[in-house]
Amino acid sequence: MINIQDLTVSFNDHEVLKNIDIDFEHGLVHGIVGLNGAGKTTFFNVLAKILKPNTGTVNQSGTALTIKDTAYLETNNFFFSRITGNEYLKIFKQTNADYNLAALQEYFKLPLDELIENYSTGMKKKLALLAVLKQDKSIFILDEPFNGLDLETNKVLEIIIKSLKQKQKTVFVSSHIIEPLHTTCDYIHLLENGCFVKTYPKPEFDKIEDELFGKLKSEANQIISRSI
Repeated sequence: MINIQDLTVSFNDHEVLKNIDIDFEHGLVHGIVGLNGAGKTTFFNVLAKILKPNTGTVNQSGTALTIKDTAYLETNNFFFSRITGNEYLKIFKQTNADYNLAALQEYFKLPLDELIENYSTGMKKKLALLAVLKQDKSIFILDEPFNGLDLETNKVLEIIIKSLKQKQKTVFVSSHIIEPLHTTCDYIHLLENGCFVKTYPKPEFDKIEDELFGKLKSEANQIISRSI
């Protein structure tokens, strides 16, 4: 179990995460959804130990979570200039004994001998994902992993997430596209104004879009109907 207690994060006296108390079952896929500014990336940065919270604890099975426990695919990844895809992958030590780059390349089809600066956004996302998968961690954090990927790679990513679950990894994944979360997640957690306000099990996934976008759609319909 991943247990979070009294988690608060503030920037310039603005609370981004507010006294969060929540448990996440280990070995499952947890979707994190919320509108822009809800605090999703800040929450992931705390889990990945990139950001230190103002207050609160994050424990895994009763022990404080450390940076060695997590692999993190950020929304926008940093790449050194003037290096190739292969050189980038060599930066990351392979601790996953099952990692097979040649097999993954059948689907990712990346020009690994070319400079990363010539890659498209989607190609950079694939490369960062290949680096994350080299690591044997108990927790995988995927922040907007479907952004910029083609339809074929989106499906491959869904299979990868399910494979991580089969290996008893805990996966956190966020997405503005709800459909991939429906097919990969065991639970989806709604983050709103810095607080987790609801957890949906699979039988209730069909309620998420209306509850997430209901107010927004109502207001937008009124404005747009008067504007165009």
